[in-house]
Amino acid sequence: MRAGAVLTVVAVALALVIAGLFHLLGVLDSAELTLRRLVAEIRATHKDVGAAGELAAAVERDAACGRAALDRLEALKRPDPGTAGPAGPVALPRRPGPSER
Repeated sequence: MRAGAVLTVVAVALALVIAGLFHLLGVLDSAELTLRRLVAEIRATHKDVGAAGELAAAVERDAACGRAALDRLEALKRPDPGTAGPAGPVALPRRPGPSER
């Protein structure tokens, strides 16, 4: 009986080791899927960062063009001191009112 008890203990120990290995296999499989998703997200983020850099460069170019256009507009609003005549009050012709018609 002693040999039968030892074999039973060894069989139970092997069963526990096999169960542990199957559990480890499940954990490793889950970890592999998680790592694959992480790698895919990192690649997508890398592409997004490149696109964001291009967008930032385009915004900077547009801002420079807009600033130059605003400067030109401000220059057009200011009269040229060499050609401007004396500025004085301007009187507009008066429109006749309803009683004057």
